[in-house]
Amino acid sequence: MRRLNIIFMESFVIILLFWAGVCSAAGWETGIKVGFDSNINRSINRAESDSYLSALLSYSRIPTGESRFDWIFGATVEGAAYNRYTDLSYGLVNVAPGVSYVLNRFVSFSVSPFLEAKAVKNSDQSALAVGGKVMLREQISSAVYLGQYYFLKNSSADVDTYSFTENAVGIFAGTRLVEKVTMEIGYEYSQGDSFRALSTSTVGTATGGRGRGAHQSFSQTFGEIVIREPVTRNAIGVNLNVDWSNALFSTIGYLYTSLSGDSGTSKSHSGFIGLGYRF
Repeated sequence: MRRLNIIFMESFVIILLFWAGVCSAAGWETGIKVGFDSNINRSINRAESDSYLSALLSYSRIPTGESRFDWIFGATVEGAAYNRYTDLSYGLVNVAPGVSYVLNRFVSFSVSPFLEAKAVKNSDQSALAVGGKVMLREQISSAVYLGQYYFLKNSSADVDTYSFTENAVGIFAGTRLVEKVTMEIGYEYSQGDSFRALSTSTVGTATGGRGRGAHQSFSQTFGEIVIREPVTRNAIGVNLNVDWSNALFSTIGYLYTSLSGDSGTSKSHSGFIGLGYRF
């Protein structure tokens, strides 16, 4: 945990130093949001719901359009406080440099690796993650766009049960509904490890009484046995964005997720409403 805290602070300092050098450029954003998750513990048979309040500060650099090949950059500092399961409250720093290439006036391609440090109140789940995203985007018209991506994330938590490697592919589409109102829908398919919260009887059925070795633990947060196992994840979501002015905007989002593994299938409904400011 001490090593993670040092990395977290070092990442935060690096971001501040970078921002100090580019603060004159556009791309700053701050915001708050209130959200919920109907299955915060990813349980098969005893889903627990919770709500949270989060805040973020981010900077992003997009291509200038002056050349086909350009560099991009994203950095985020975020924190969240949960209502019932306060042990899930966290702070994180994410840094994502990358490059983009414009194939023609309608199609662009980008590659962006990232580094993320996350400190959770329940230190078992504090983690350092690395990965990357490859994305292709098509501008169909002035009001409609499509996109496809591949995403890889390897997260190493303080307790191995909460570590995972995830490979995901996704597709999304966005459009302007009316002036200053836009909508985006997306679907993602992924495979990898995930923690699952199970009752004692479910663990016995799913594992044949053999247990899960290093990937099985008891969670004080959820009050159940928590295991790590390979899962298949399907998720579909929709976001609605309203620009009240050039700077002020609000966002509403909803996501349905299904996780399937040897222990069974767990489903969740999550959503949020947020208010943001660009400067």
